[in-house]
Amino acid sequence: MIHDEFPTVSLHNVTETDIADWTGRTTGGHRLCRVPSSVRSAVNVAARERLRHPSGCELRFVPRGDDETISVTLSAPAETVVRPFWGEFQGAETHTLTATPTTLEFSVPERVRRLESAVAATSAFDPRVCRLRFDAWVPVAVHDVAGDCRPPTEAQRPARRYLAYGTSITEGASATAGHLTYVSRIARAVGADALNLGVAGAAYCEPAIADYIAGEDWDVATLAVSVNMANRGFTLEQFRTRAGALVDAVAGTNPDRPVVCVTLFPYHADACRDDDVERAIEFRTALREIVDGSAHENVSLVEGPEVMAATDLTTDLLHPGDAGMAAIAEGLSPVIRNRFEA
Repeated sequence: MIHDEFPTVSLHNVTETDIADWTGRTTGGHRLCRVPSSVRSAVNVAARERLRHPSGCELRFVPRGDDETISVTLSAPAETVVRPFWGEFQGAETHTLTATPTTLEFSVPERVRRLESAVAATSAFDPRVCRLRFDAWVPVAVHDVAGDCRPPTEAQRPARRYLAYGTSITEGASATAGHLTYVSRIARAVGADALNLGVAGAAYCEPAIADYIAGEDWDVATLAVSVNMANRGFTLEQFRTRAGALVDAVAGTNPDRPVVCVTLFPYHADACRDDDVERAIEFRTALREIVDGSAHENVSLVEGPEVMAATDLTTDLLHPGDAGMAAIAEGLSPVIRNRFEA
């Protein structure tokens, strides 16, 4: 989106901003939100808050000259970091944000200025696009942007968009950085722009989120649902009804766009003594049957246990670590690439 107060930059994976209540109304600050308030108000309370976290969000700009210095003022209610990328080149430094607005300065790195055109052409992003990338777990607000810059053009960013809905695994829990989530890794591997709609602890396949995803602009979507429903007391029939409605809404509204459903990744139910492995099996079977019975030809299925092993989890035996995120990306990227090329 292009924000009225910051027309020289674009806010990616952001649909609107909210008051940054940690700074007070007098000091301003626009908190990044991934979906509109009309959607947030229609989902569960936990999801409302998660969707106001900047998972996969970016602030992007292109300096109008290589010698230009662009200043961006940001804040966060607790300590977090922002990672600058230039196109797909990762910046050498990270920057720490706190509740006190901090002004950061950026200019095109010296060696990026001298890139051979053949090298630059291999990137889905133009290397002169500065991408300030935010982690998932602390809100972020934009206060000011100064300097001679503009938003990236369509030609300077990926032509295709990959949307991912799911739980904290999709949002990126236990990945050591936002660009190491499976969503970000897949997007890089297939040359797409990622829209991360992971909702930690609250991916309940609600009608409002189904309708929102159905109406968004994307080229391929993955629906990794939902260990939250398996762990939070939903009945199998409730899951079947909600997941079925989600698939029907997203795929039915977009018959020419591929929708890839992903069954539960391995987790403690599969791996620990005295856990409920039958429930995990039943939830996977339910999603499999939803896909098998779908009237929509654009729907397909990937089995979560086929793309990641239980040993790729962290010690909570729920969230993939960096190895697990890499494994999921390695397993799903060819599927998504094939859907793009079909």
